[in-house]
Amino acid sequence: MAQVDEPLLDLPVPDPLRSAATAQLIVDIATVAAGERELDHILLETLDRLRTVVPLTGGSIALVEGDQLAIRAAVGPFAEEALGQRLGRGPSRSWRVVETLEPYLSGDVQAAGLSMTGPAAASAIRSWLAVPIVRRDRGIGLLEIDSTEASAFDHADVELLSTVVRALSGPIELASLYAEERRGAALREAFIGVISHELRTPITTIYGLTKMLRRRLDSLAPEVRNEAIGDIEAEADRLYRLVEDLLVLSRAERGRVESSDEPLLMDKILRRAVHAEAARWPTRTMALRLEERLPLVLGEPTYVEQVVRNLLSNAAKYSPPGAPIEVQVTHEGGELVVRVLDSGIGLPAGEEGHLFELFYRSRTASRKAAGAGIGLFVCRQLVEAMGGRIWAAGRPAGGSEFGFAVPAHIEDVEDD
Repeated sequence: MAQVDEPLLDLPVPDPLRSAATAQLIVDIATVAAGERELDHILLETLDRLRTVVPLTGGSIALVEGDQLAIRAAVGPFAEEALGQRLGRGPSRSWRVVETLEPYLSGDVQAAGLSMTGPAAASAIRSWLAVPIVRRDRGIGLLEIDSTEASAFDHADVELLSTVVRALSGPIELASLYAEERRGAALREAFIGVISHELRTPITTIYGLTKMLRRRLDSLAPEVRNEAIGDIEAEADRLYRLVEDLLVLSRAERGRVESSDEPLLMDKILRRAVHAEAARWPTRTMALRLEERLPLVLGEPTYVEQVVRNLLSNAAKYSPPGAPIEVQVTHEGGELVVRVLDSGIGLPAGEEGHLFELFYRSRTASRKAAGAGIGLFVCRQLVEAMGGRIWAAGRPAGGSEFGFAVPAHIEDVEDD
């Protein structure tokens, strides 16, 4: 996705020489869409077929999700760094294409002042063509192709992509509706499951221990009383966290988790979260490393604290006693980046992309500690609501990195 504005180009007259190739491409897209309900698969197949017709290096399809453009499919050498990226609504070329419903073509992105998503793409891409995906007179997404060659695309490619997105808009709408129905059903099941099972354990423990204290308080040794009170506190904290997660699940089931645009001083929020988790896990060593002069971000303070505490709790749960857990906070490329680093069980290769899915738990994690499989899903919902991104990765020396990034707040942003 491109992030700096330049003047729009007029649409060209269609090139009849491309008609046969375009017609076959449309047939291929329709065939895939008719037999496949998974939206991401439809989008990826479209890009795969498109690169047999157009001389592109790579390309992606991003869809509008609330106030974000989310890249749902990508091909080419820059696909890995592009996939999953999100661009908040604002004065960017990608959003301008979506909102004006007008294509954009550049044969020299550096001369045009365009900044591409991802460091590798930003240094290599020379040509960029973006066409809006329109449904019922509303921009619902963006199909873009790029090339490492200058002036790689022409007016015929603009017309070809315009035809492709017209054929693609219907299947996207149908597949999106189907995905929303399935997502809603899964979230409702999760909500009921947490209420039916996960809430029962802390409630039962709290109820049993308070009854014991009421009946036998005077006869219990001080250390036994203190242990019982500590267990009650721990289970009450667990109950509180489950209720917080349920609230997020409830909002997600209704379609969207909202976030305010309150200016946040992240250092204060992070200090509070780390202090609370360190007290909750006295056998773990937690440290906070803050870069000087961190920028403001816009978001919801309770969301940030909930995410950080969830990530720290995960790190503590899957790390041995005494193992260090470090929170690093830096300002990188217009984002405030928070990394939670541990020396625990690590991540099985290939599972990093699944950890933030609802109910997903790796076998290694399931053997190590109990859990509902909703905490990381909730973290993703909250971070994305603030226009950010979240990830997980194994560390070369062992352990895991769980991190998230939210856009830094830059005041007085000019819009042309």
